[in-house]
Amino acid sequence: MDATLQKITDFAFQLKYDDLTPEAIHECKRRFIDSVACAIGGYNAEPCVIARAVAGKARADKTARVFGTLERTTPELAAFANGVMIRYLDLNDATGSGGGHPSDAFAALLAVTDHHKTDGKTFLLASIIVYELYLGFFAGNRIRNRGWDHVVYTALAGAAGIAKILGLDHARMANALALVLTPNMALEVVRRGQLTMWKGCAGGNACRNAVFAADLAAAGMTGPTTVFEGEQGVWNAAGKFDWPSLPGPQGHFRVADSQLKIYPCEYHGQSPIEAMLAIRDQIDPQEVEAIVVRTYWFAWSEIGSEPEKWNPTTRETADHSIPFLVSAALLYGWVDAATYSKERMFDPRLRALIQKVEVIYDKELDKMQPQSVPCRLEVRLKNGERRVSNVDHPLGHIRNPASDKDIERKFAGLNTGLVSPRRASRLLRLCWKLEELEDVSEIVSLLRIQP
Repeated sequence: MDATLQKITDFAFQLKYDDLTPEAIHECKRRFIDSVACAIGGYNAEPCVIARAVAGKARADKTARVFGTLERTTPELAAFANGVMIRYLDLNDATGSGGGHPSDAFAALLAVTDHHKTDGKTFLLASIIVYELYLGFFAGNRIRNRGWDHVVYTALAGAAGIAKILGLDHARMANALALVLTPNMALEVVRRGQLTMWKGCAGGNACRNAVFAADLAAAGMTGPTTVFEGEQGVWNAAGKFDWPSLPGPQGHFRVADSQLKIYPCEYHGQSPIEAMLAIRDQIDPQEVEAIVVRTYWFAWSEIGSEPEKWNPTTRETADHSIPFLVSAALLYGWVDAATYSKERMFDPRLRALIQKVEVIYDKELDKMQPQSVPCRLEVRLKNGERRVSNVDHPLGHIRNPASDKDIERKFAGLNTGLVSPRRASRLLRLCWKLEELEDVSEIVSLLRIQP
């Protein structure tokens, strides 16, 4: 076994619930509630409907339930369908620096707990292991720079969390990690050009792969345990790196370091939206001459440079477009799931505003990364006046954290009656008391969408 795999397997295998801090436990519950809310809000999106339809074709002796319908399918396909629902709105948590969305992996953990009775403390422990390995992998190696998608982090971390829930021994846990990485290095092409439905589905697929890999390892399947450092391993594909230090008992756990979102879009669109909303009441959209957005390299490269960002034809491209997001914020006064309806996306007024947006890469703003996600916004009016707005830490950033009440409001806003008031209220109560649950599958039981 190579040293990297040994290090992370030792950590996941040895960590106990009593090693966790109260802060880590609370922050994990906050992100879990946020993710459940996103799954409810994404229920009716077309890719989520497709994923549920595919999941509904499978039957098995060992099953897990699909959110909303509570239809039983294989754990792998439940993880996929539920993962698509959590991720599709682009509203669950993010690293804030281009590293993706650690909370995607909750779909994998819930698929396993739905057939393998798991108490709340074990679920929280597994979830915090997920966050630690996901964010540690990201901190050690920006694999996207080498053409790999960030859902590789999801697959690895998800498999570790599942292995913990299943109580796999050290050797089987290591094999689960080897078996999820070796065949599942996803390509970054999914986030380039005119984006497709798969952008919001890749995380769910990583969850599916994590469940399958852990099941294989539990049954005794072995994988190449030199997966990181061996010939033609991860180091060869994505570059050599040292895994960052891992926390000991009562240390700082990285779960507290992920950013929460207020608006459904790529994380680096949060600051431009907030900057525009701060000055919107001073601007008549018909009087706009130009909108200039200054940002740092990653935001410019990811959501402000390709020509498709000025002509988004899919929801996935629109939520990854600074020109679209700032124009929609100005015209409609908010950005939510309804912003991406065809009627609004192709509104001629919006399309005219988009063409007036210039996105500029400002090297000075790179110096503020990754501690801040700065946006410098200027709106020039036809009469020569200018409106300026600056945002460094949008609401939900760890330096401007969303409160527990903010998260509950987000939950309510995404529910819109899909889950009955009685079920929704109980669901929130159970999530806040997660460590007291004897069986986490009770939470899945409450995720029934009203027809």
